[in-house]
Amino acid sequence: MNVAIRRSQTSDINVCARINYEAFKDISDRHCFPHTDFLTLESAAEITRFWIENPSYFGIVAESEGTVVGCGFMDERNPIRGIGPVSVDRTFQGRGTGREIMKALLERGQDAVGIRLVQESFNMASLSLYASLGFEVKEPFVLMEGEFHSQPQYGFEVRPMASEDVGECVALCEKVCGCDRTSEIEYALNNYCPLVAYQQGRIVAYTCAISTLGHSVAETEADMQVLLLGAAAYSPEDVLGFHLPLRYGSLFRWCLQSGLRVVKPMAVMAVGEYQSPEGCWFPSFVY
Repeated sequence: MNVAIRRSQTSDINVCARINYEAFKDISDRHCFPHTDFLTLESAAEITRFWIENPSYFGIVAESEGTVVGCGFMDERNPIRGIGPVSVDRTFQGRGTGREIMKALLERGQDAVGIRLVQESFNMASLSLYASLGFEVKEPFVLMEGEFHSQPQYGFEVRPMASEDVGECVALCEKVCGCDRTSEIEYALNNYCPLVAYQQGRIVAYTCAISTLGHSVAETEADMQVLLLGAAAYSPEDVLGFHLPLRYGSLFRWCLQSGLRVVKPMAVMAVGEYQSPEGCWFPSFVY
C-alpha cells in the first residue's frame, strides 16, 4: 500500500485524535486489557492538539488518496528522542502504514544520540515492527494502579516542586538515568503538579506526575516508596497510576502488598545510546 507522509497540522487534530483513540482502544479490547491510554475521544483530542501544536514535537500523518489514515509523533525536547504514539486507522492496519510512519520518524531522529519508545508487551504486531526496525527491549515494566494502604514515613518531607528545585532535580536525573530531561521537568512545573521528596536538606526523589504522563526519579527504591506515599497523602482522592520497571522486585512486591494492582505489561525499547538507570526510575507514556 502506498501512502504519503507529511507534517501534521492543526486541521489534522480531530482525525488524529480519533485514530489514536480507536487504535489504542481496539488493541486493548482485542487482548482483554483495560482501556487506559486515551480514556475518551475528548481527552485524545486535547493531548493530540498538544503534540501537533507544540514546536518541540515532530508530528506526521500518513495519507491515502487524500485521507489521513495514520499519525505518529516524536518528542524532541531532549537529546534522546521519544517516539509515540504511532497509530493507524483500524481499516488500514496490517498494510505497512505503521512501518512507513516509523521510518519517517527514525529518519527525522537519525542524528539523535538515542531514540526510545514505550510498547505494550501484549501487542505482538508493534513488538515485531519495532524490532525489525532495530529497536531492542531494554526495560520491561508494568502499569500499576490503586490506592495505598500504607502511611507516609517520618523523616521525609514530600512537597510540591518549586522553580528553585529544577536544577537539583535535573542533576538527580542525570545521576540516576544519565540523560538531561530539563525541559520535561520545567514543563511539568508549569502544567502538572510535580512533587519532590526532601530529606536532610536535599532532594532524594521527584516526580513530574504520579501518572503515565510524567517520569519519576529516586536515588533508591526506599526513596521512591517515600515519594509514592507522600504523593498519595498529598492527593488522597486520586487513584495513582504509574509505570514500574520489574527490575525493582522488592518495590514491586511492596506495591502489591500496599494495595496496588498490575494493569498491563509494557516495555521500553530503544535504538542508539541507552544507559541503564543506577537508581530508581519510572518511565512516562513515551519513555
